[in-house]
Amino acid sequence: MAKTIQMEGVFPLPLDALWKLLHAHLDDDRIRQIHPWILSGRTIRDGEPVEFQGLSFPREKVVERVVRIGIRRPKTTWIYRIDPPTRYRYEVAFPNGSLTRFDNTYSSTEGGTLVKTVGHLSIKRVPSSMALWLVKRSLDRSDEEDLAYAKRFG
Repeated sequence: MAKTIQMEGVFPLPLDALWKLLHAHLDDDRIRQIHPWILSGRTIRDGEPVEFQGLSFPREKVVERVVRIGIRRPKTTWIYRIDPPTRYRYEVAFPNGSLTRFDNTYSSTEGGTLVKTVGHLSIKRVPSSMALWLVKRSLDRSDEEDLAYAKRFG
C-alpha cells in the first residue's frame, strides 16, 4: 500500500551551503562519510550536467548502493533528478519491490533554508504506520548526519 508524507522545516544552512552539501552526496566515496549506513556504491549513469555556484550537478544520476538496514544489507538503486537551486528529487528501489520517492524543494529563509518534502512510500511487508515511522526516523537521522558533516568539513 502506497503512503504519502509531507514535511517542512528549516535546515540551518544557507541555500548555497546546502547545495554544496547536496553536491557531496553525489560522490560515491563522500556519501559514505556523510551517511555511514551506506556501505558501498557505484554510479551507473550521469545525465547532462547543470552548473550552480561553480559546481556541476547531473540533471539525472543513477547509482547502485548497498545500505545497512538493521541486520540486512540490500543492494538498492537510487535515481536522482536535480534542478539546483530549487529541487532535488530521488527515489530508492529495493530488491523486494519496495520503493521510496522524495521530492525536496528549497528556498532561502531566516535561519537557513526552507525545505519542503513530499514523499511517496511503497514498502512491502511492513504495516503502513510502521513504514511512515521508519522513514521519518531515517530522514531525521540523515538530517543529523548531514549537519554533522557540514560542521566537520565546512
